[in-house]
Amino acid sequence: MFGDWTRGFWVSLYHGRVADAPRPSMRVMTSDVPAGVIIPDDIPHFRGRPARFLVKLLTTWAAMGFRKPRIAGVAD
Repeated sequence: MFGDWTRGFWVSLYHGRVADAPRPSMRVMTSDVPAGVIIPDDIPHFRGRPARFLVKLLTTWAAMGFRKPRIAGVAD
């Protein structure tokens, strides 16, 4: 299951729906978490987008040839 809500080159996935998915390595944008929600300390979390996350996105996009992938059944 995924949600394609943006015109970016990534696809949001629900981790629990992917068989043999790798463990998440970080949480980003935790400043958007509602008041009273406790974020576990099992992996690093960041209030915004850390530089290493942005570098990882950019290098992945470069490896894709700076293209947005087509997904069957999803309108452009």
